[in-house]
Amino acid sequence: MKKRSNLIVAISIFICALIIFTIIPVSPLSGGSLEDQLEQIKKEKEETKKKIEDAKKKEQEYLGQVNKVEGQLLSSLDQLNDLNTNLADVKSNIDKTTIDLAIKENELLEINKELDEKSAILNNRVAAIYKNGNTNILDVIFKAQSFTELLSKLKLMNLLADQDTVIIEEIKDKKNATLSVQQSIMELQKKQNEQKTNLEKLVTQAEQKKTEISGILDEKKSLLSDAKADKNALIAMEAQLTAKENEVQRILESLRYGSAPNGRLQWPTSGKLTSGFGNRRHPIFGGTRFHSGIDLAAPSGTPIIAADGGEVLQASYSGGYGYSILIYHGGGFATFYAHMSGFAVGQGQMVKRGQVIGYVGTTGWTTGPHLHFEVRINGAAQNPLGYL
Repeated sequence: MKKRSNLIVAISIFICALIIFTIIPVSPLSGGSLEDQLEQIKKEKEETKKKIEDAKKKEQEYLGQVNKVEGQLLSSLDQLNDLNTNLADVKSNIDKTTIDLAIKENELLEINKELDEKSAILNNRVAAIYKNGNTNILDVIFKAQSFTELLSKLKLMNLLADQDTVIIEEIKDKKNATLSVQQSIMELQKKQNEQKTNLEKLVTQAEQKKTEISGILDEKKSLLSDAKADKNALIAMEAQLTAKENEVQRILESLRYGSAPNGRLQWPTSGKLTSGFGNRRHPIFGGTRFHSGIDLAAPSGTPIIAADGGEVLQASYSGGYGYSILIYHGGGFATFYAHMSGFAVGQGQMVKRGQVIGYVGTTGWTTGPHLHFEVRINGAAQNPLGYL
Protein backbone atom coordinates (compact mmCIF):
# COMPACT_ATOMS: atom_id res chain seq x y z
CA MET A 1 0.00 0.00 0.00
CA LYS A 2 2.89 2.35 0.90
CA LYS A 3 4.62 1.63 -2.40
CA ARG A 4 1.44 2.32 -4.32
CA SER A 5 1.01 5.60 -2.45
CA ASN A 6 4.55 6.73 -3.32
CA LEU A 7 3.98 5.78 -6.95
CA ILE A 8 0.85 7.93 -7.02
CA VAL A 9 2.85 10.86 -5.52
CA ALA A 10 5.55 10.48 -8.18
CA ILE A 11 2.95 10.37 -10.97
CA SER A 12 1.23 13.43 -9.52
CA ILE A 13 4.52 15.35 -9.46
CA PHE A 14 5.18 14.36 -13.07
CA ILE A 15 1.71 15.51 -14.12
CA CYS A 16 2.23 18.84 -12.31
CA ALA A 17 5.51 19.31 -14.15
CA LEU A 18 3.80 18.45 -17.43
CA ILE A 19 1.05 21.00 -16.74
CA ILE A 20 3.67 23.72 -16.26
CA PHE A 21 4.74 23.42 -19.89
CA THR A 22 1.48 22.39 -21.54
CA ILE A 23 -1.56 23.92 -19.91
CA ILE A 24 0.53 26.95 -18.77
CA PRO A 25 2.96 27.62 -21.68
CA VAL A 26 6.19 29.55 -21.30
CA SER A 27 4.73 32.81 -22.60
CA PRO A 28 2.35 35.53 -21.38
CA LEU A 29 -0.78 33.53 -22.17
CA SER A 30 -2.66 33.33 -18.86
CA GLY A 31 -5.38 35.74 -17.81
CA GLY A 32 -3.10 37.73 -15.47
CA SER A 33 -0.07 39.92 -16.12
CA LEU A 34 3.46 38.67 -16.53
CA GLU A 35 4.26 40.00 -13.06
CA ASP A 36 1.45 37.83 -11.64
CA GLN A 37 2.80 34.80 -13.50
CA LEU A 38 6.32 35.45 -12.22
CA GLU A 39 5.07 35.77 -8.64
CA GLN A 40 3.14 32.51 -8.98
CA ILE A 41 6.19 30.72 -10.39
CA LYS A 42 8.37 31.94 -7.52
CA LYS A 43 5.75 30.75 -5.04
CA GLU A 44 5.62 27.33 -6.68
CA LYS A 45 9.43 27.17 -6.67
CA GLU A 46 9.55 27.93 -2.95
CA GLU A 47 6.98 25.24 -2.22
CA THR A 48 8.90 22.81 -4.42
CA LYS A 49 12.16 23.57 -2.58
CA LYS A 50 10.48 22.70 0.73
CA LYS A 51 9.13 19.49 -0.76
CA ILE A 52 12.64 18.64 -2.02
CA GLU A 53 14.08 19.14 1.47
CA ASP A 54 11.35 16.90 2.93
CA ALA A 55 12.03 14.32 0.22
CA LYS A 56 15.77 14.41 0.99
CA LYS A 57 15.08 13.89 4.70
CA LYS A 58 12.81 10.98 3.92
CA GLU A 59 15.45 9.51 1.59
CA GLN A 60 18.11 9.75 4.33
CA GLU A 61 15.71 8.22 6.84
CA TYR A 62 15.02 5.23 4.60
CA LEU A 63 18.74 4.95 3.74
CA GLY A 64 19.51 4.72 7.47
CA GLN A 65 16.83 2.06 7.87
CA VAL A 66 18.21 0.08 4.94
CA ASN A 67 21.75 0.20 6.38
CA LYS A 68 20.46 -0.88 9.79
CA VAL A 69 18.48 -3.82 8.39
CA GLU A 70 21.42 -4.83 6.18
CA GLY A 71 23.56 -4.98 9.34
CA GLN A 72 20.93 -7.15 11.03
CA LEU A 73 20.84 -9.44 7.99
CA LEU A 74 24.63 -9.83 7.96
CA SER A 75 24.58 -10.64 11.68
CA SER A 76 21.78 -13.17 11.07
CA LEU A 77 23.74 -14.79 8.25
CA ASP A 78 26.87 -15.04 10.44
CA GLN A 79 24.81 -16.63 13.22
CA LEU A 80 23.22 -19.08 10.78
CA ASN A 81 26.63 -19.97 9.34
CA ASP A 82 28.04 -20.64 12.83
CA LEU A 83 25.05 -22.81 13.75
CA ASN A 84 25.35 -24.82 10.53
CA THR A 85 29.08 -25.29 11.19
CA ASN A 86 28.40 -26.48 14.74
CA LEU A 87 25.63 -28.77 13.50
CA ALA A 88 27.96 -30.32 10.92
CA ASP A 89 30.59 -30.91 13.65
CA VAL A 90 28.02 -32.56 15.93
CA LYS A 91 26.79 -34.81 13.12
CA SER A 92 30.39 -35.79 12.36
CA ASN A 93 31.00 -36.56 16.06
CA ILE A 94 27.82 -38.63 16.22
CA ASP A 95 29.04 -40.67 13.25
CA LYS A 96 32.39 -41.26 14.98
CA THR A 97 30.69 -42.17 18.26
CA THR A 98 28.39 -44.61 16.45
CA ILE A 99 31.44 -46.30 14.90
CA ASP A 100 33.18 -46.48 18.31
CA LEU A 101 30.04 -47.99 19.87
CA ALA A 102 29.83 -50.62 17.12
CA ILE A 103 33.49 -51.49 17.66
CA LYS A 104 32.98 -51.86 21.43
CA GLU A 105 29.88 -53.99 20.90
CA ASN A 106 31.89 -56.32 18.65
CA GLU A 107 34.67 -56.47 21.22
CA LEU A 108 32.13 -57.32 23.94
CA LEU A 109 30.72 -60.14 21.80
CA GLU A 110 34.22 -61.59 21.39
CA ILE A 111 34.94 -61.27 25.15
CA ASN A 112 31.63 -62.90 26.03
CA LYS A 113 32.39 -65.71 23.64
CA GLU A 114 35.85 -66.21 25.17
CA LEU A 115 34.39 -66.05 28.70
CA ASP A 116 31.78 -68.62 27.78
CA GLU A 117 34.50 -70.94 26.44
CA LYS A 118 36.64 -70.57 29.59
CA SER A 119 33.60 -71.02 31.84
CA ALA A 120 32.69 -74.18 29.97
CA ILE A 121 36.19 -75.55 30.55
CA LEU A 122 35.92 -74.70 34.25
CA ASN A 123 32.50 -76.34 34.48
CA ASN A 124 33.84 -79.49 32.87
CA ARG A 125 36.71 -79.66 35.35
CA VAL A 126 34.45 -79.15 38.34
CA ALA A 127 32.11 -81.81 37.03
CA ALA A 128 35.03 -84.20 36.56
CA ILE A 129 36.21 -83.61 40.12
CA TYR A 130 32.73 -84.26 41.39
CA LYS A 131 32.46 -87.52 39.40
CA ASN A 132 35.79 -88.68 40.82
CA GLY A 133 34.21 -88.66 44.28
CA ASN A 134 35.68 -85.60 45.91
CA THR A 135 33.11 -85.06 48.66
CA ASN A 136 34.45 -81.63 49.62
CA ILE A 137 33.68 -80.16 46.23
CA LEU A 138 29.96 -79.84 47.05
CA ASP A 139 30.67 -77.84 50.15
CA VAL A 140 33.00 -75.61 48.17
CA ILE A 141 30.44 -75.02 45.40
CA PHE A 142 27.39 -74.38 47.59
CA LYS A 143 29.13 -72.35 50.26
CA ALA A 144 30.93 -69.99 47.85
CA GLN A 145 29.41 -66.49 48.00
CA SER A 146 30.65 -65.50 44.54
CA PHE A 147 32.31 -66.81 41.47
CA THR A 148 35.56 -65.21 42.55
CA GLU A 149 35.37 -66.93 45.95
CA LEU A 150 34.68 -70.25 44.21
CA LEU A 151 37.76 -69.83 42.04
CA SER A 152 39.88 -68.96 45.05
CA LYS A 153 38.73 -71.99 47.03
CA LEU A 154 39.18 -74.32 44.11
CA LYS A 155 42.67 -72.97 43.67
CA LEU A 156 43.44 -73.54 47.35
CA MET A 157 42.25 -77.08 46.95
CA ASN A 158 44.62 -77.42 43.96
CA LEU A 159 41.58 -78.38 41.90
CA LEU A 160 42.04 -75.57 39.30
CA ALA A 161 45.06 -74.68 37.28
CA ASP A 162 46.64 -71.28 37.97
CA GLN A 163 46.54 -70.39 34.30
CA ASP A 164 42.78 -70.99 34.10
CA THR A 165 42.14 -68.73 37.05
CA VAL A 166 44.22 -65.90 35.63
CA ILE A 167 42.62 -66.12 32.20
CA ILE A 168 39.06 -66.11 33.60
CA GLU A 169 39.85 -63.11 35.84
CA GLU A 170 41.36 -61.20 32.92
CA ILE A 171 38.34 -61.91 30.74
CA LYS A 172 36.00 -60.74 33.49
CA ASP A 173 38.00 -57.55 33.97
CA LYS A 174 38.03 -56.93 30.23
CA LYS A 175 34.28 -57.51 30.02
CA ASN A 176 33.59 -55.08 32.86
CA ALA A 177 35.85 -52.46 31.28
CA THR A 178 34.19 -52.91 27.89
CA LEU A 179 30.73 -52.60 29.41
CA SER A 180 31.82 -49.39 31.14
CA VAL A 181 33.22 -47.92 27.91
CA GLN A 182 30.11 -48.99 26.02
CA GLN A 183 27.90 -47.26 28.58
CA SER A 184 30.01 -44.11 28.32
CA ILE A 185 29.75 -44.14 24.53
CA MET A 186 25.96 -44.59 24.69
CA GLU A 187 25.64 -41.67 27.12
CA LEU A 188 27.85 -39.52 24.87
CA GLN A 189 25.78 -40.50 21.84
CA LYS A 190 22.59 -39.54 23.69
CA LYS A 191 24.04 -36.12 24.61
CA GLN A 192 25.20 -35.58 21.04
CA ASN A 193 21.74 -36.44 19.66
CA GLU A 194 20.17 -33.99 22.10
CA GLN A 195 22.70 -31.35 21.04
CA LYS A 196 21.93 -32.09 17.38
CA THR A 197 18.18 -31.71 17.98
CA ASN A 198 18.69 -28.38 19.77
CA LEU A 199 21.00 -27.10 17.03
CA GLU A 200 18.52 -28.11 14.32
CA LYS A 201 15.84 -26.08 16.11
CA LEU A 202 18.19 -23.11 16.36
CA VAL A 203 19.09 -23.42 12.67
CA THR A 204 15.38 -23.45 11.73
CA GLN A 205 14.74 -20.37 13.88
CA ALA A 206 17.79 -18.61 12.39
CA GLU A 207 16.61 -19.37 8.84
CA GLN A 208 13.15 -18.01 9.66
CA LYS A 209 14.74 -14.88 11.13
CA LYS A 210 16.93 -14.45 8.06
CA THR A 211 13.88 -14.77 5.77
CA GLU A 212 11.96 -12.25 7.88
CA ILE A 213 14.84 -9.74 7.84
CA SER A 214 15.28 -10.22 4.07
CA GLY A 215 11.61 -9.34 3.58
CA ILE A 216 11.98 -6.22 5.72
CA LEU A 217 15.11 -5.25 3.77
CA ASP A 218 13.29 -5.58 0.43
CA GLU A 219 10.48 -3.38 1.77
CA LYS A 220 12.91 -0.73 3.03
CA LYS A 221 14.81 -0.74 -0.27
CA SER A 222 11.52 -0.27 -2.12
CA LEU A 223 10.64 2.68 0.11
CA LEU A 224 14.12 4.15 -0.45
CA SER A 225 13.73 3.76 -4.21
CA ASP A 226 10.35 5.50 -4.11
CA ALA A 227 11.79 8.32 -1.98
CA LYS A 228 14.63 8.82 -4.49
CA ALA A 229 12.12 8.88 -7.36
CA ASP A 230 10.03 11.50 -5.54
CA LYS A 231 13.10 13.62 -4.84
CA ASN A 232 14.34 13.41 -8.45
CA ALA A 233 10.88 14.26 -9.80
CA LEU A 234 10.71 17.31 -7.54
CA ILE A 235 14.22 18.41 -8.55
CA ALA A 236 13.20 18.09 -12.22
CA MET A 237 10.08 20.10 -11.48
CA GLU A 238 12.17 22.81 -9.80
CA ALA A 239 14.44 22.97 -12.86
CA GLN A 240 11.40 23.35 -15.12
CA LEU A 241 10.02 26.13 -12.92
CA THR A 242 13.39 27.86 -13.03
CA ALA A 243 13.40 27.66 -16.83
CA LYS A 244 9.90 29.11 -16.94
CA GLU A 245 10.88 31.83 -14.45
CA ASN A 246 13.88 32.80 -16.60
CA GLU A 247 11.73 32.88 -19.72
CA VAL A 248 9.10 35.14 -18.13
CA GLN A 249 11.82 37.42 -16.75
CA ARG A 250 13.39 37.61 -20.20
CA ILE A 251 10.07 38.61 -21.72
CA LEU A 252 9.53 41.21 -18.98
CA GLU A 253 12.95 42.68 -19.74
CA SER A 254 12.02 42.83 -23.41
CA LEU A 255 8.84 44.73 -22.61
CA ARG A 256 10.80 47.64 -21.12
CA TYR A 257 11.98 49.13 -24.40
CA GLY A 258 10.37 50.73 -27.47
CA SER A 259 6.99 52.35 -27.95
CA ALA A 260 3.63 50.85 -28.86
CA PRO A 261 2.73 50.81 -32.58
CA ASN A 262 0.64 53.66 -33.94
CA GLY A 263 -2.58 52.97 -35.84
CA ARG A 264 -4.31 49.70 -36.57
CA LEU A 265 -2.66 46.28 -36.71
CA GLN A 266 -2.71 44.30 -39.93
CA TRP A 267 -4.93 41.21 -40.06
CA PRO A 268 -2.58 38.27 -39.39
CA THR A 269 -4.13 35.92 -41.98
CA SER A 270 -6.96 35.65 -44.44
CA GLY A 271 -9.63 33.61 -42.70
CA LYS A 272 -13.07 33.57 -41.15
CA LEU A 273 -13.60 34.75 -37.58
CA THR A 274 -15.00 31.69 -35.75
CA SER A 275 -14.48 32.58 -32.09
CA GLY A 276 -14.17 35.94 -30.34
CA PHE A 277 -12.47 37.30 -27.24
CA GLY A 278 -13.86 36.59 -23.74
CA ASN A 279 -15.73 33.79 -21.98
CA ARG A 280 -16.94 30.93 -24.16
CA ARG A 281 -17.73 27.22 -24.06
CA HIS A 282 -14.48 25.36 -24.69
CA PRO A 283 -14.77 23.34 -27.95
CA ILE A 284 -12.70 20.42 -26.58
CA PHE A 285 -13.03 20.32 -22.79
CA GLY A 286 -16.48 21.86 -22.48
CA GLY A 287 -17.50 24.30 -19.76
CA THR A 288 -17.13 28.06 -19.80
CA ARG A 289 -13.55 29.29 -20.12
CA PHE A 290 -11.85 32.58 -20.89
CA HIS A 291 -10.68 32.86 -24.50
CA SER A 292 -7.70 35.22 -24.53
CA GLY A 293 -7.77 35.92 -28.28
CA ILE A 294 -9.70 35.37 -31.50
CA ASP A 295 -9.75 32.36 -33.84
CA LEU A 296 -9.47 32.77 -37.62
CA ALA A 297 -10.32 29.61 -39.57
CA ALA A 298 -8.26 29.03 -42.71
CA PRO A 299 -6.90 26.07 -44.69
CA SER A 300 -3.70 24.45 -43.43
CA GLY A 301 -0.65 26.11 -44.93
CA THR A 302 -2.27 29.54 -45.29
CA PRO A 303 0.47 32.17 -44.65
CA ILE A 304 0.46 34.06 -41.34
CA ILE A 305 1.94 37.55 -41.30
CA ALA A 306 3.24 39.86 -38.56
CA ALA A 307 0.48 42.28 -37.49
CA ASP A 308 3.23 44.90 -37.03
CA GLY A 309 7.01 45.11 -36.97
CA GLY A 310 8.97 43.91 -33.96
CA GLU A 311 11.22 41.22 -32.41
CA VAL A 312 10.34 37.53 -32.25
CA LEU A 313 10.64 36.77 -28.54
CA GLN A 314 9.41 33.19 -28.83
CA ALA A 315 9.11 30.65 -31.64
CA SER A 316 8.52 27.20 -30.15
CA TYR A 317 6.00 24.49 -29.29
CA SER A 318 3.85 25.63 -26.35
CA GLY A 319 1.66 22.78 -25.12
CA GLY A 320 -2.00 23.25 -26.02
CA TYR A 321 -1.10 26.20 -28.28
CA GLY A 322 1.09 24.00 -30.48
CA TYR A 323 3.72 25.77 -32.59
CA SER A 324 3.44 29.45 -31.66
CA ILE A 325 5.19 32.81 -32.07
CA LEU A 326 5.32 35.85 -29.77
CA ILE A 327 6.30 39.18 -31.33
CA TYR A 328 7.15 42.25 -29.22
CA HIS A 329 6.35 45.54 -30.92
CA GLY A 330 7.52 47.99 -28.20
CA GLY A 331 5.91 49.93 -25.34
CA GLY A 332 4.79 46.70 -23.65
CA PHE A 333 2.74 45.79 -26.75
CA ALA A 334 2.94 42.20 -28.12
CA THR A 335 1.02 39.84 -30.42
CA PHE A 336 0.78 36.05 -30.19
CA TYR A 337 0.12 33.51 -32.99
CA ALA A 338 -0.75 29.85 -32.20
CA HIS A 339 -1.62 26.40 -33.72
CA MET A 340 0.81 26.99 -36.61
CA SER A 341 1.95 24.18 -38.87
CA GLY A 342 5.43 25.66 -39.23
CA PHE A 343 7.67 28.72 -38.82
CA ALA A 344 9.09 31.13 -41.36
CA VAL A 345 11.13 33.08 -38.76
CA GLY A 346 13.11 32.25 -35.62
CA GLN A 347 13.47 33.52 -32.06
CA GLY A 348 15.44 36.80 -31.77
CA GLN A 349 14.74 37.76 -35.38
CA MET A 350 13.43 41.23 -36.24
CA VAL A 351 10.37 41.17 -38.55
CA LYS A 352 8.54 43.82 -40.56
CA ARG A 353 4.83 44.53 -40.67
CA GLY A 354 3.17 42.13 -43.13
CA GLN A 355 6.15 39.74 -43.23
CA VAL A 356 5.26 36.01 -43.37
CA ILE A 357 6.18 34.45 -40.06
CA GLY A 358 4.50 31.02 -40.34
CA TYR A 359 1.56 28.97 -41.62
CA VAL A 360 -1.90 27.98 -40.40
CA GLY A 361 -2.09 24.47 -38.88
CA THR A 362 -3.72 22.25 -36.28
CA THR A 363 -0.92 21.74 -33.75
CA GLY A 364 -1.84 21.72 -30.05
CA TRP A 365 -5.48 21.46 -28.97
CA THR A 366 -7.65 22.26 -31.96
CA THR A 367 -10.79 21.04 -33.71
CA GLY A 368 -9.53 22.10 -37.14
CA PRO A 369 -7.01 24.32 -38.95
CA HIS A 370 -7.11 27.91 -37.70
CA LEU A 371 -4.98 30.73 -36.26
CA HIS A 372 -5.36 31.70 -32.61
CA PHE A 373 -4.35 35.40 -32.42
CA GLU A 374 -3.80 37.48 -29.29
CA VAL A 375 -2.92 41.07 -28.39
CA ARG A 376 -1.07 41.63 -25.11
CA ILE A 377 -0.22 44.86 -23.31
CA ASN A 378 2.32 44.32 -20.50
CA GLY A 379 1.34 40.66 -20.57
CA ALA A 380 -2.41 41.25 -20.07
CA ALA A 381 -4.77 39.98 -22.78
CA GLN A 382 -6.74 42.57 -24.76
CA ASN A 383 -9.51 42.17 -27.32
CA PRO A 384 -7.67 42.01 -30.69
CA LEU A 385 -10.70 43.40 -32.53
CA GLY A 386 -10.05 46.72 -30.80
CA TYR A 387 -6.66 46.97 -32.55
CA LEU A 388 -7.35 45.52 -36.00
